[in-house]
Amino acid sequence: MGKQADTDMTAERTEAVEYCANCGAVLTGPFCAQCGQAREDIRRPAWHLLTDLLGSLFAWEGKFFTTLAALIRRPGQVARAYVDGKRNSYTAPIRIYLIFSVAFFILMSLGGVRVVGVEIFPDADTVRALDPEVIAQRRAVLEDENRPAPAALISPDSIQSSCGVLPGHDEIDPSGRLVLARDTDVTIELFQFGQTPEGRLIPDDPPGCITAFDVADGIPGFASAGLLATQSPELFENRISTAATQSLLIMVIAYAGLNLIMHPRRRVIEHLIYSLYWHVPYLTVVAVLIGLGRLAQGSMPALIALAALGATGILVLQWLYDRGFYGSSRIGAALRSIGLQFAYILLVAIVALVLVLFSAV
Repeated sequence: MGKQADTDMTAERTEAVEYCANCGAVLTGPFCAQCGQAREDIRRPAWHLLTDLLGSLFAWEGKFFTTLAALIRRPGQVARAYVDGKRNSYTAPIRIYLIFSVAFFILMSLGGVRVVGVEIFPDADTVRALDPEVIAQRRAVLEDENRPAPAALISPDSIQSSCGVLPGHDEIDPSGRLVLARDTDVTIELFQFGQTPEGRLIPDDPPGCITAFDVADGIPGFASAGLLATQSPELFENRISTAATQSLLIMVIAYAGLNLIMHPRRRVIEHLIYSLYWHVPYLTVVAVLIGLGRLAQGSMPALIALAALGATGILVLQWLYDRGFYGSSRIGAALRSIGLQFAYILLVAIVALVLVLFSAV
């Protein structure tokens, strides 16, 4: 009789065992210990889908804002806690970084900021005005620059004087498009405001002058990018902007590499997690500085003060995050922050240069 009872109890326990519908592992709780799928059966009333969505959304938003608040209140410590195992308490670093990087470029676009902008001087309005006084002034400057100089002072830059037409009516071709003039100056800079300038047609005579000038400038390869920026500034900016969104991820890796040099005893994954979290406040500060820069546009003292304030703010941010994540001393964090930001800005310049070189490909 006792043996029969044991057999019945064993059968009951066997029947009570549930298996994960996803991976087949034995279920011992509300979630599978192997793959994490919920135990709950999906075959429920349809309105449960709405409650599931709302529950997931509010849970995600709560974690997102908790992470943001912690990034502000405890610089560097969120990344440290995440590395140390408290991963369920914060939004994953790659997710929050992607959200902020996409938001950064959207804000730049909505705010009329060109991440990499072409500037052409004189502007289209000045050229189309065909003001006799302005034309005379521009020609006088060209004549003064082309006066004979001692051989020792002649540089390859003098090639520029042979590129394009003289300022005046020849700067507008019969179809109405603007033509490159001998005093046209084309620059490529980060974070420019306003509309993309109107391009310039490159005159056929003398052939190859732009290419010769670029090679003489010591940067072979700039010729094709320079020609594209001059003739089609909008296409040039669109190509660079597309590449810039991808280059931000390169900068995350580069920043992690710089920290690896500064803290070689840490694992690479630690530096990557730290870099992803650090770029969230960094992009925020940069966006605020750009917005303030637009408000201060035209006031050189205000722009200089803003640049100094921005540089100081980023150094303080770097110092706080270094201490919070790596546990560095005050002096050690300060010295590393200065070196790290200098190297980081240099890398940003190099990446921008590469983007320019490959923009015409």
